[in-house]
Amino acid sequence: MATNEPTAGAAETKQFLVTCDSCSYERSATGRAEATRLGTDHHRETGHDPVALEVPASAAGP
Repeated sequence: MATNEPTAGAAETKQFLVTCDSCSYERSATGRAEATRLGTDHHRETGHDPVALEVPASAAGP
């Protein structure tokens, strides 16, 4: 899972939702590295292509 956005600083840790259209896989992740790890692991296990969606800060809660 690649992205062309610059990485956020430590104070700006972003929330992601990693989902798969091919199955019911859905996981939340804190930070781009964790989202990438979850997506890569799921792809290795299933061959599916998961997608990581950034969750807006207003929806992520405090």
